[in-house]
Order: sequence, then C-alpha cells, then structure tokens
Amino acid sequence: MKKMLLILSLSALLAGLWFFWPTPAVVSLPQPEPSVVAGLPKTTPVKHHPDTEQQQISVTEKIPEPVTESFKLLASAYAAELELPAYSRPLSAADEHLLNPNRYIPQSVPLEGGASATIVLPKYRFSYPETVPVTLEITGLQVFDVSVQLTSERGGDSAASAEMRGTPERYSAVLDAEEDWNGAFEVQVSFTGNGTTQVLKTGIEYHNPVATIVGIDDSLGVSTDMQIPVTLEVKQAGFYRLRANLYTAQRQPLALLSATEKLATGQQEITLRAYKAVLRNNSGPYILGSFVLEKRPAVPGELTQYGDSEQAEYKLEPFALSQLSDEPWQPDEQEQQRLQFLQQMAGQQ
Repeated sequence: MKKMLLILSLSALLAGLWFFWPTPAVVSLPQPEPSVVAGLPKTTPVKHHPDTEQQQISVTEKIPEPVTESFKLLASAYAAELELPAYSRPLSAADEHLLNPNRYIPQSVPLEGGASATIVLPKYRFSYPETVPVTLEITGLQVFDVSVQLTSERGGDSAASAEMRGTPERYSAVLDAEEDWNGAFEVQVSFTGNGTTQVLKTGIEYHNPVATIVGIDDSLGVSTDMQIPVTLEVKQAGFYRLRANLYTAQRQPLALLSATEKLATGQQEITLRAYKAVLRNNSGPYILGSFVLEKRPAVPGELTQYGDSEQAEYKLEPFALSQLSDEPWQPDEQEQQRLQFLQQMAGQQ
C-alpha cells in the first residue's frame, strides 16, 4: 500500500517540480568605467582588453537533498510497479477502497449537548431505476419533522423529497428515481431538535447507464495472460474503461483488472487480462466482480458517465495455468524513460 501511495503522489510531485527546480543563474561582471587617456579627447572611447569585456557565467545548483531522497523513494516504488503490467495489479485484503469502490462512508456530525447525527446510504453511486434509501441515525437527541430532499448539484433543482419515519434513534425513507437523473446530487436531511432546525448534507452520484455488462465468455490463454472476454450492451458509443476485481472461489482477492476500448453501440466486447504472476498459482475457479464501467469524457468539461452490470459478479471456470508462458513483463519505452528520469533526479545514474 505504501508503494501505491508513492506512485499516486508521483504526478503531483512532477507537476510541482518546476516550482522548486533552480534555474541557471546568470551573473554579469561589472563593466569597467570608460577611462580618459592623456592627449586624447574625452569623447574618444578607449578599447578594453577582451578579458575585461562583459561576460556571462552560468551557475548550476544541485537539487536539495530532501528532494533527492524523495526521488529515490519514487524511483524505487516505480521500478517495483513496472515489474507487472498496469492492466493487471495484485490485490490484497488491505486494499479496502479497491475491493469496494462504490462504498459510502458515513460521517457522524456532532450536535449540541453531546448528541450526534449520521446519514447512512447503502452506496455512493446509483444506476437507474434503482431507488435511493436514506437513513438518519440519531444519538442523544429527540428529533421531530425529519425529512430528506435530493437536489441536483448542477442545476440546484429539487429532484425528490420524502418524510422520514422510524424510531427515535433511526429514521428512514426511500426516494424513487426519475429517468433523467444524471450526475452529482446532494442529499439534505433536515430535522428539529431542542427547538432548532438542523440540516445535514452529503453527496451521491446517480446515472442512467450508458452500457451494461451482460455476460462473461470462457477465458483464453494468450502468452502470459489469462484473457477474460466481457460482453456489453452499449447505448452510447465512446471510449470505455472497465475495472473489475478477480477473486478466488473462496473470495480471496487476487487482482485488479482494467481495460480501455473504443466501443460502438450495440453488443460489444472488452477483454480483461490477468497476468500469470498475479494469479499466484491459483487455477480457479474464480469470481469476477466489483465492476466499475466508465464512459470517458470525449471533450473537456464533459462528465464521466457510467454503466452497470446485470449481475453483481460472475463465476469463471477453472483455468489451466500451464497454457501461459513465464516471460517476464517488459515495460514500454515511455515507462522506461520515466524510470530513467526518476533515477537521474535521484542521482542514481
């Protein structure tokens, strides 16, 4: 996980490198004042020796030591990342955000007198025609007039509202979706307690799916990869990225798989690839799930749109690992150049 965090910080560090990178300083030597030679008019210029003419000296400064150490860490982490292809990354039980990419994390809000309130949702991203269940958990305070409102963050218009009912500690409501819901929404829960009206807010995303995963074909062995053909029904053409988690039959995480393809409308296919090393000598059967299907923006300012899956997960049949070769992964030229750059900045070359 530490290595992954280092690599994630690489882009930010490189982007800010210009801020602290010392530019060559130019030092100008002072030009001697014109002197007056006896017997000559004062207006007659005197020719100076070439050694006294104005000169420029380029001064190159060294990278500060803390920066060098940072680049050493980044170079080491990036070298480790390049041992495996980006489309097939190892996954462990510690990678909680990858194992549950659509998880909603409740945040408790402290209220007066030691009370607290929390909005609880089953997930962060919803797909039409799913309903949106909203729960308010209250501790240490008796509340009244509990209600929820869903508002579009783009237009600010109210999309839905409902009264929330339940016990003194837990109030719930379910919001029915509209077909035109698309993008980011704000969930506002209001209630009255101790004579004061309180409003809690949180965010979700709601999308009408632009593509749907409808099936998984039999896996194939090609070179070092187990290839998994994924069938989709595409409503909108464009560039799609699919991410999915591969698990053992006992639901132990193996790998995060990803692929990007330009897809037309209709029934299309994206192939996920599992590099032999991430399978860890496990020949299946497997489970493929935790799908994230995105339609990438075609122009700046366009929103990312999302697809869904007919099933939350699919079972994959056992696979003969003997079909795969043992060739080590070879980074492409761009990746090698990035590594060389980091090593140079770290003083390792």
